Amino acid sequence: MDSQETLEIEYRLKRKEYEEKEEDLYRQRDKAISVIEEVQERSHYYLNKTSQDNEIHKQGFKQTEHLKDDIFDLTSENLQELSREIEDLEEEYYHNLRKLNRK
Repeated sequence: MDSQETLEIEYRLKRKEYEEKEEDLYRQRDKAISVIEEVQERSHYYLNKTSQDNEIHKQGFKQTEHLKDDIFDLTSENLQELSREIEDLEEEYYHNLRKLNRK
């Protein structure tokens, strides 16, 4: 196996790792949102049975909506960081490829 093949294999492996991290971020986000929505549904159900105070319902709903927003924001930040890492990986790969081709 020559240097170019080795470089390409390493690049593809790292790229695959980043893609798996991205999928994992989406999976974690979706699971967290699902849990929050389940809490919203259960809270709504039980609070309707036990409480007549709609303000409590509104406060709880607002808080869980803020949690969902925070999760989306954090996921977005993590995805942007991952995107920068992929760009750096590609830049390094093409830089090393050019170096090999000059030899």
